[in-house]
Amino acid sequence: MQSDQEKWDGRYRENPGGRDPSSILMKYWNVAPTGTALDIACGNGRNSIFLAEKGFTVDAVDISTVATGTLAGKDPKLHVICADLDRWQIPPDRYALIVNVRFLDRRLFPMIRDGLRPGGVLVFESFMNGDSDPYCLKQNELLRAFLSLRVIFYQERRIASSSKFDQVASLVAVKR
Repeated sequence: MQSDQEKWDGRYRENPGGRDPSSILMKYWNVAPTGTALDIACGNGRNSIFLAEKGFTVDAVDISTVATGTLAGKDPKLHVICADLDRWQIPPDRYALIVNVRFLDRRLFPMIRDGLRPGGVLVFESFMNGDSDPYCLKQNELLRAFLSLRVIFYQERRIASSSKFDQVASLVAVKR
């Protein structure tokens, strides 16, 4: 049986992914106070690099040694952490900005909330696919999960896709 690390290493070897930061991050990064940011499941680091260029010190976390290996050393403001998010813990009250794009681990929701400093911003976007796929958000699930934060943007929409992943939920929220 293939481990999660082997699976993601293989995917990043085959397709390292795009280089442009996510559109939701580009639109809302400046709502956050500059400081320390966390990029959850950072992959090739497209969002981490963008944030480092904007002045953030970034903890970029991913399980893939292939992805984190290509990101390591690219910028002194990037702290690359190769870790399994099933076991990794988000430190409380640490981050001015937490970014979670195209990754879903519901176990992290409370840690994400707690990991933000007061005034810290969450930028979260992940796939939706009805109620049948455990790796996809359900309708309004993302919104309900972070109602304790002040929501400044929320949207569920269809995207152009040739796969079953043709819907996303997007959230930007501030910790009170």
